Amino acid sequence: MSPTTANAADRKGVFIQTFGCQMNEYDSAKMLEQLRAENYAPVDSPARAHLILVNTCAIREKSEHKVYSLLGRLGGIKRSRPEVVIGVGGCVSQQRGAEILKRVESVDMVFGTDNLFELPAMLRAVAAGERVVRTDWHDRKRKVANFIPDFGSAFGAPDEVKAGLAITKGCNNFCTFCVVPYTRGREVSREPENILAEARAMLARGIREITLLGQNVNSYKAGETDFVGLLGHLNELEGLQRIRYTSPHPKDFDEKLAEAHAVLPKLCEHLHLPFQSGSDRILKAMRRNHKIATYLDKMTMIRQRVPSIAISTDIIVGFPGESEEDFEATLNVLRTVRFDHVYAFKFSPRSGTPAATLSDQVPERVRAERLARLFELNDSIVSERTSALIGSRQEVLSEGPHRRGCGAITGRTRGNKPVMVVDCNAERGDLVPVEIVSARKFSLVARDLRRGCR
Repeated sequence: MSPTTANAADRKGVFIQTFGCQMNEYDSAKMLEQLRAENYAPVDSPARAHLILVNTCAIREKSEHKVYSLLGRLGGIKRSRPEVVIGVGGCVSQQRGAEILKRVESVDMVFGTDNLFELPAMLRAVAAGERVVRTDWHDRKRKVANFIPDFGSAFGAPDEVKAGLAITKGCNNFCTFCVVPYTRGREVSREPENILAEARAMLARGIREITLLGQNVNSYKAGETDFVGLLGHLNELEGLQRIRYTSPHPKDFDEKLAEAHAVLPKLCEHLHLPFQSGSDRILKAMRRNHKIATYLDKMTMIRQRVPSIAISTDIIVGFPGESEEDFEATLNVLRTVRFDHVYAFKFSPRSGTPAATLSDQVPERVRAERLARLFELNDSIVSERTSALIGSRQEVLSEGPHRRGCGAITGRTRGNKPVMVVDCNAERGDLVPVEIVSARKFSLVARDLRRGCR
């Protein structure tokens, strides 16, 4: 019996713990695609696994601490079951490499962000008694390279209706706080047909919403196809219902992309556009290559074209040298734009980045106090914007039964708001017209309009 036809009970168990962003989630899915062909099946606990993989994130110091804490706990499994293989991949592996093997005896292999497609060969090397480190870069000097070599197995959970799809890897911006150029390399774009082929494979397995992924996703360029051109090609795919993307950079968000939101029916009315700080002085220190007035002009531009668009953002609080005046400028951007969602974090110095060496670090207590103030303001804005949707009609993509049961389903609006639709029996992947009947802090409750509502 071949690995692809073997019963799941006959396969070896693999457990993957993923830290970090959607790109890491995507990479973990690619690991599973390869491992299915190697006679592995996913299990829900490391205690049941023959292979344990930790896909790491280095964007904040706490993320790295979580990785080493987990590896310490996994050491107990290795001591009781020496045959278990433990591997560490992702951004921390790209940075630390062989240091991880020296620090954690239970780890058998370490692989970087460009090496995840070498998993079968690495496993064979471990079976032969080696401890493996592979962190070499691939195609680092090429602007266009199909860095996803195989998507045909389309391995995924049978109840998935949403998925991410990487169209670029790496970044050329070198923001002073960010490790991405050092852990994922310079920016590379995939050829359009390579991306579309993977999208078709996703649709064939039941995916209905695709989120395009990249560290600077809207700078995509492959030959004559730019980001808006790629969106147009995806919009034509039969079976695809929704398109999203993350994360774009303000410097690459232009009128052409704003217009795409207005004219492409499958491109959702949702924009995630980080601004990081409301102070031009801090933006310059961050090397963000945009000014806050330009950012605000772009907010006006997109809302003129798509008045209903929901906007989310990223903010770093307490960047080195940030004064109270700088922080107030950030709060003023929140008051002006009135975001639908904010991802805000205290500045975390990362080894190897210029910001980590700056002398004017903001004290932890000040960073914590400012973050609390920001969340207090943001929560009031988000609550008001969420409540304003009561009585509106929305479209919800059903993601299946709500965890609370009671005959309800869960899903999201095109503006990316979580919704519980009561008294609804829609199947996963259905588009359900609803009326919003109440609002919670960050989510909505709706009723199904297919039940005779005029």
